Amino acid sequence: MRNINKIILFIILDLVCLLHTSAFAKDINFEATVDSNKVELGQPFELNLTFNGTQYMPALEAPIIEGFQARYVGPSTRMSIINGQVSSSITHVYTLLPARKGTFQIGPFRFEHKGDVYNSNPITVEVVDVVALPQTPPAQAGGQPEAMDLNDQIFLIMQIGKNKIYLNEAVPVIIKLFVNKLGVRDIQYPQFSHDGFSAGEFGQPRQYREIVGGIGYDIIEFNTTVFGLKPGEFRLGPATMQCNLLVQRQNRGQAPPSPDNFFNSDFFNSFLGGYQAYPLNLKSTDIPVTVLSLPEENKPASFSGAMGIFDFEASVNLLEVKVGDPVTLKAIVRGQGNFNTVKFPATDLGDNFKAYEPQVKQENVTKIFEEVMIPLNDGIKEIPAVNFSFFNTGTGQYQTITRGPFPIKVIRSEKTEELQVVENKRSDTTLLKEEKLGRDIIYIKATSGKLTKKGEYLYKNKIFLGCQVLPLFLYLFIVVMHARNRRFKTDVRFARQLLAPRKARAGIRLAAGYFQKENVRDFYDALFDTMQEYLGDKFHLPSKGITISVIDEQLRSRGLPETILAKIEELFSECDMVRYAASQLTKEHMQNSLIKLEEVIDHLQRNKV
Repeated sequence: MRNINKIILFIILDLVCLLHTSAFAKDINFEATVDSNKVELGQPFELNLTFNGTQYMPALEAPIIEGFQARYVGPSTRMSIINGQVSSSITHVYTLLPARKGTFQIGPFRFEHKGDVYNSNPITVEVVDVVALPQTPPAQAGGQPEAMDLNDQIFLIMQIGKNKIYLNEAVPVIIKLFVNKLGVRDIQYPQFSHDGFSAGEFGQPRQYREIVGGIGYDIIEFNTTVFGLKPGEFRLGPATMQCNLLVQRQNRGQAPPSPDNFFNSDFFNSFLGGYQAYPLNLKSTDIPVTVLSLPEENKPASFSGAMGIFDFEASVNLLEVKVGDPVTLKAIVRGQGNFNTVKFPATDLGDNFKAYEPQVKQENVTKIFEEVMIPLNDGIKEIPAVNFSFFNTGTGQYQTITRGPFPIKVIRSEKTEELQVVENKRSDTTLLKEEKLGRDIIYIKATSGKLTKKGEYLYKNKIFLGCQVLPLFLYLFIVVMHARNRRFKTDVRFARQLLAPRKARAGIRLAAGYFQKENVRDFYDALFDTMQEYLGDKFHLPSKGITISVIDEQLRSRGLPETILAKIEELFSECDMVRYAASQLTKEHMQNSLIKLEEVIDHLQRNKV
């Protein structure tokens, strides 16, 4: 029995050796095949790239083939033994989706691996129209023409309000998805490259139908705004979008349905069983954009960076007050533009008023400022005029709107306020009368009774019982700490998340130091580095690659409140404005930025995201 086992073992070893020697001894053959040389438009089919003579060959990147969209599916290996000859192969499978009609040559493919070059054979594939049974009456003359190519049936375009903009000027960006008679689902929000720009969030997408070149398209429109961070020549985009295209499964005897509206979910629910989802990666063209610097000529002294087309109003709530009573100056800015650059209008109050930090509220295309001020003497006759200066992006010139001065009557207070000390009245001391103790009659016991030891038994003592379980808790503590330290050394994600708050506190202390020195640029550099490093450690991402779009993808899907997302976006925008644009923020803005960062970190630490 032992001899038989040895013989079987030697046979297996010989086969393994034979397999390896044959793989290296023979030339590796590279072959390309398809499961069908004639396919219908929009019907996916398989492309097989096979390496005969080895089972260890990496996959090629999804090839770029004109007229097709390619997606890698996975590898498949095979080994056979015929008459003592061992043959092996590995096949990398790709799915191809025809985009237009015609006859195409796929390949030949060239692949280099470890210094060797492999070339495959070419393949000819014919793409024909979809053969469908008529389900509706034929179109009359002059009816809508059919979009024959897939690239004409679904595509993405990107548009911008204008190609020449000024620094910090907000311009609209529109991304449209066009679909003609196709089933599409799982549509993701688009993304686009915006180096040199700050981009806002997309609003609620808009759906409508439009005729373009005589062809009816269902359109999903995404809107946002961008503004340039530094002057120069840039390219915005391209925009990309991911979605799933519903294509009919291989069933030659049945015609595909023709939906009138691809947004109708009933269509998908009715026919989903006969369809399969094919992922599509759509891409638009990029757009050249020129960002211009603001002119220095005729630049008013009260200009603080506001960019857009605005109207300005100002008013006071009281016309007659007493010395020391508050009066509120309300300023309203309305219009279209970058409201991030709109600051409280300049006022010169001198020594006659004590002013407080204005309260700011923004509602769509309106920004409201309310500043509380206190008159300090009765000689004040008016509140000085308020000047709001902005760069009119429509005319390309600076513009200043003046409101006021506002007449006001200040009356001397009738009574001078004095400092009063308020204290509780001293309570009368109540003298307790001396209590007279009475006399009790105590009887003398005839016997001592049963004697017992004073106190509790040891095993009933809570402290004693607690000491017995103390070693167990100590052992469990050591085990947990050992496991924690081991995980800290082996789990990089866990270690980064654990160290994230400690690093964030150090960064906040550094930023606070720059805040005390009123060093704006170093303060926002420290703020930006702290925010990047904390978010990178928190979500296990490369810290230097953190941008608002990356964080938006990570946090929005985790259900983070919109207020926290807005604060993160504001922090990135403020940091970008100081780091890349000629923008100087006040100490109050620096303090607000520091508070926002602390609130964001505190929320992410307190809530599991």
